[in-house]
Amino acid sequence: MNVRDDLTEAYRLAWEHIAAPGSWFTGAQRVELASTVQLAMVDPDPLPPWVAVTSTDRLPAERAAPDAAHDAAYRIARHAATITDDVHRRFADELGELPYVELCAIVSTVAAVTSFHRNTGLPVPPMPSPIDGAPTREQPAELATATLNWVPVAAPADEVAAVVQAYSAVPGEWVNTWRLADAQYMPEPEMVHPDWTRRPGGLTRAQMELVAARVALLRECFY
Repeated sequence: MNVRDDLTEAYRLAWEHIAAPGSWFTGAQRVELASTVQLAMVDPDPLPPWVAVTSTDRLPAERAAPDAAHDAAYRIARHAATITDDVHRRFADELGELPYVELCAIVSTVAAVTSFHRNTGLPVPPMPSPIDGAPTREQPAELATATLNWVPVAAPADEVAAVVQAYSAVPGEWVNTWRLADAQYMPEPEMVHPDWTRRPGGLTRAQMELVAARVALLRECFY
């Protein structure tokens, strides 16, 4: 199967990004959480959303990341439609608001890379080896409370779509997410053009949104 070079490169960089220290989690913790995301996605006997994966024997006994992070990773990856503001608040209170944002970005990155490979019949890349180093503690110069998102975002808030600003409080995750989006979806600057297409004869923006809306309905994505 031929895969576009930009997609291949975006996925390669995404896996490198997962392995590197983030703002709030080490590389080892991030790879460990990524493994929990994959477990949730392919679990043949998935746990119900109210059961914490760390209360079972499905994870290694020795873990680098906090239990709450693993529990959130599994639930978001497997039961995203059950994440209410109350659920978000509980996990964010345990982990910290910005670590929670980073965790959500890890989940969405792993879901994107894993799902593409599984659904196209390609082998899923093995988990990368973690890169040593402490979390960077990088964050924007100013954070703001958003009305379009549950989590804080880089100031100013609410001047762009909720999905655009969602991970902006953790700069590395925002960059990685939009690098993936450029390849999988469309470059952000092109979103104002309803007739945009990646190549002659390809899907237009309107056709992509129709497909996305149908998938969102089937996957119970309420965005």
